[in-house]
Amino acid sequence: MNTPDDPLDELLSQWQVHGEAPSSFQREVWARIATNEGEPTTWEKLTSFLVQPRGWLIATTASILIGATIAWVETRPPRLNPHEAYVRSISPFASLHLASH
Repeated sequence: MNTPDDPLDELLSQWQVHGEAPSSFQREVWARIATNEGEPTTWEKLTSFLVQPRGWLIATTASILIGATIAWVETRPPRLNPHEAYVRSISPFASLHLASH
């Protein structure tokens, strides 16, 4: 905590910076800024695309199609060989019979 008679206040008030930046300083700063503002990365392009309404629409459509495809694949009835299909069609205990083979 600073007190009214803090000697640091007096030193700071007397402190002055003497010096100048080199003549090429401003040019070098702008050159560094220009190199850092180059071509956007793939990640930056993707995130920029996704924040636009068109990007949201495409991402939503792709998600729905992928989810529907996975659901369709997972819920398809299994392909049965002719023997298993016949047993299932006539036997009420088909699941028990097929599990024993």
